[in-house]
Amino acid sequence: MSIKMRALSRAAARAVVVPALILPLAFGAAAPAAAASASVLADFEGGTPAGFFAYGNAGFGIEDVAPGSANARPGQTDPTKVLSYGFDITPAGSYGGVGHNFATAGDWTGFEGVSFWLKGSGNGASLQFEIFDGGANSDSSERFDHTITDDVAGWREIQIPWASFKRATDFQPGGAPDDGMNLTTMWGYALPANGGAETVLADDIALYSAADVTATATLSASAYEVIEGRIGEAQVRLNVAPTAPITVDYATSDGTAGAEDYTATNGTLTFAAGETTQTIPIATTDDAAEEPGESLTLTLSNPVGAVLGTPGTATLTILDNDATPVGPPAGRTLLVEDFEAPLPVGSDGTVPVGWFAAQDPQSTVGFETTDALPVPVPADPPVAGNTALSAGFNVTSYGVVLNNFTNDTATEWTTQDWSTYEGVGFWMYGNGSGTRLFLDLEDNRNPGSTTDDAERFVVEYTDNWTGWKFQQFDFADFARKNINNNAPNDGLGLTEMHGFAFGSLTTPGAQTFYYDDVLLYGQAAELPLTVGFDRAGYEVIEGADATAAVRLNRIAEVDVTVEFRTEEFAARTATEDLPATLDRDFTANSGTITIPAGQRAATITVPTLQNAKHEVDETFLVTLANPVGAEFGFVSTATVSIQDDDPIDAKLVEDFESYPWLFNTEGDIDLSVRELTADNGYTGADVFENVLDVAHDGDAELVRDFAAGQDWSADKGLSFWYNGEGTGDEVTVTVADNDAADPGPEGWVQTWSDEFEGPAGAPANPDNWTYETGGWGWGNDELQYYTDSTDNAALDGDGNLVITAREIDPATTDLTCWYGPCTHTSARLISEQKQEFEYGRIESRVQVPQGSGIWPAVWTLGNDFREEGWPQTGEIDVMEFVGRLPNEIFGTIHGPGYSGGNSFGDTYDFGTPVAEDWHTFSVEWTPERFDWFVDGIQYHSATPADVAPNEWVYDHPFSLLTNVAVGGNFGGAPGEDLVFPQSLTVDYIRVFQAPDTAERFETTFVDNQSGWRRVTVPFADLTRSTEQPVGAPNDGLTLTDVQGYGFGFTGTGSVSLDRVTLVATIPEACVAPGKPAVTGKPALTGKPAVTGKPAVPGKPCR
Repeated sequence: MSIKMRALSRAAARAVVVPALILPLAFGAAAPAAAASASVLADFEGGTPAGFFAYGNAGFGIEDVAPGSANARPGQTDPTKVLSYGFDITPAGSYGGVGHNFATAGDWTGFEGVSFWLKGSGNGASLQFEIFDGGANSDSSERFDHTITDDVAGWREIQIPWASFKRATDFQPGGAPDDGMNLTTMWGYALPANGGAETVLADDIALYSAADVTATATLSASAYEVIEGRIGEAQVRLNVAPTAPITVDYATSDGTAGAEDYTATNGTLTFAAGETTQTIPIATTDDAAEEPGESLTLTLSNPVGAVLGTPGTATLTILDNDATPVGPPAGRTLLVEDFEAPLPVGSDGTVPVGWFAAQDPQSTVGFETTDALPVPVPADPPVAGNTALSAGFNVTSYGVVLNNFTNDTATEWTTQDWSTYEGVGFWMYGNGSGTRLFLDLEDNRNPGSTTDDAERFVVEYTDNWTGWKFQQFDFADFARKNINNNAPNDGLGLTEMHGFAFGSLTTPGAQTFYYDDVLLYGQAAELPLTVGFDRAGYEVIEGADATAAVRLNRIAEVDVTVEFRTEEFAARTATEDLPATLDRDFTANSGTITIPAGQRAATITVPTLQNAKHEVDETFLVTLANPVGAEFGFVSTATVSIQDDDPIDAKLVEDFESYPWLFNTEGDIDLSVRELTADNGYTGADVFENVLDVAHDGDAELVRDFAAGQDWSADKGLSFWYNGEGTGDEVTVTVADNDAADPGPEGWVQTWSDEFEGPAGAPANPDNWTYETGGWGWGNDELQYYTDSTDNAALDGDGNLVITAREIDPATTDLTCWYGPCTHTSARLISEQKQEFEYGRIESRVQVPQGSGIWPAVWTLGNDFREEGWPQTGEIDVMEFVGRLPNEIFGTIHGPGYSGGNSFGDTYDFGTPVAEDWHTFSVEWTPERFDWFVDGIQYHSATPADVAPNEWVYDHPFSLLTNVAVGGNFGGAPGEDLVFPQSLTVDYIRVFQAPDTAERFETTFVDNQSGWRRVTVPFADLTRSTEQPVGAPNDGLTLTDVQGYGFGFTGTGSVSLDRVTLVATIPEACVAPGKPAVTGKPALTGKPAVTGKPAVPGKPCR
């Protein structure tokens, strides 16, 4: 699961998927106007396409490529032009890319995907192809992307089907839809850099289809505007370039506008072969009357050679230009900037302060103050010599003029408090250019920051007037704007405003705009005084004091108090931490803190506890309650992650700090984990030491089978602490040494399964599964809170596990998710520390749920994921299904350099809904290969070469997982067809591996002492066991590939074990090894029988 932006298999991406339909243009021959199965988006033959841009640490140029040159495509015979695109995002926090904003949206529904030619160096850098779907324009459209790794030197054609695009997780514009990929309103595309540094060449970016696409004629928008007296323009577009002429009729009709407002028009548009756009001009009439906007309707009809699409009608609004400008609102105002003084310019460290400009590499922005204005700024009485800001924009993608508030010497980035005002406004001189403009606000930064991480908020407007106009925007009109600067995400607070900016998106040529008198207006309802933590999470080194800052949103005139307490937290958070234990990892702490009047913050200190054991990082909570003098703010509960500082003990085999689920038992034996007390421990025990208690009655065994062999050959023995009863009973120590060669899938046998037998309503077997809980989004912005309730995961009494996702009422739930009160619950089960496997066949028979937005899976995660993190640990997806693709399933691996959108996977298309029947999914896993199957059909494979030069991280044990997610970046937004509850029904999960052939060795010691003692078993004492599994080697004790170890008990008693370790030297107290049994001899003529002698056990160290 993790971050699921699935990619087309690399093998498929290297080849032309449908070579008869998508081919490189023939060099030396005139290119056809277009084929009905393809639509060219950019071929760069005419230079830089209109709306093409670069941003961040990236740039581009158009390069001439001669035939036979180093950059020529195979078979090229004539000169051509290609895009040269360079990027470097190796510096921390950097980003960049190139893109193409369309002037009008296109309909891509008739196509199967996008293709382009790419020439790389094969250096492993990566980039994405990102498409802009839906919304009102390219800057408010939903992003979907697919990642491509430059692992091939030279030219190749890449085809990306729509199914390979996943909702982007690294960036979505403010206000972007979250309604899945619709393809009906496409505003452009981009090639963002995803990793590394490189210069690549690209060409012939196009849409493709395996079948002819029906030409569809539509208007480019459903609404247009024009200033009276000017000519309005409506664009008619075809979704594919025709191969023969197409005609479409059009006509205007009156609305509130009549003959005195515009000239009625009608006619027929003719699209020649290869032509995809036509423009309808509509003349309007200028008058001197002040009047509201008036509208008319434009309608398309009678297409010949095409069909009509949507929109086929549009409204044109005629905007009045005769109104007297209305100035600032009456009442309370505060002037922020009147441009009468020189503009300050400076820096605070690396951050510019005062006034400066920023733009994409293809744009130019300049600014100055001037009194040479087109006409005076409206004022009563007029102001002579008034100075305003003149800003020139010639913008391909974006340009902005910023004011970072500063001190008199322009050396410090300062703040202003705008929280008591209702909105912000300014005078602006418009050109009626139709340019999309915006105003940015720079709100608060992260505490202690030295970089520009101010949180941005934006409001957008259009240059649809001429002359001076006072623009005013309530603060409620602003939306958060993500510019990838690691800004806070705590809403528009207005108490620490760092600045503002005037900006422009693509301009129709050079434009000069004038701005004056930026001011605040109105009396906002007083913001409530709020108190909360200054961040959602803190870190502390084990044994140190954790410090959490509690902060007000503004300085208070009276003392503010709030209670706090520390508490354990069982649910998973965004880290891989395990829960911290009260009084073992951190201390209980509670009380009341006071933020005195005139101050803004106070701190809570929580001691953490040191121990000598290596462990994964652990998390606890600090929670606020019962504020007095303020109400709760954005964060009232914070996590504290205790960072372990103890090294891994490479010699430690088992420490029994938790229940030994990975051990198998035989006979009448009971296991429990107990914490030692000060008076019943052993020498060297940690301050909080858990041990394993073993109660047995008769012969019993305790055996640990390793999922992967371990090399013990550098050591001389096995040592452990043993708490005996002095019964005189023998205890056998066994070692399972190397095994026979793995026979491969044909020789595998079933080694483990969960058939989910049990009574209806019972939870999944706790010997196999742990219910993970939490609602932090699980790395994918998922909607569900995973619970440990049998309402969400239980046996059905018919041999199945049923995992059920449910919709809940957020108004009545106590469950909190990353987005607020939770809307859904579900379950996620993991076999971590209970069942783990390396290599073999993992198989599961399931019936999936249905509906857009549902996302079930059966998968695996490396058992070291809490130490290594994802994706370094590795992930193997046996089966994933997303309801928005009802006929397909996915099989995938994730690792370093090929995770998320760059994962290596493929799909199987059933042709009918997957949810209609049961299906059996499996993956066969060997050291150098994966093969995926569904219902016995192989549909995907993976080898190290497929992910090279990245690391193959699958040669270690993995844990099993199964879950049902709701929504998320891969699952997609819940659709109208998603009806809850929805369930994943699992018949079984089985594992097939090589049969157990490990050669057994053993020795014994005697429980002849009561209490704790350290027992050391020299490997030299081990002798080959009499009983051996079929096929076991007989090559002596090698210790290079140990498969497990164990203990055998006799008699009745209760003993304890702890700290099983390897030792490199044997203490001198050890005696010589025991003697093997001597076989007796039968009586012979003249000789009596010779009695055999039993084996003499060695005497292990005490």
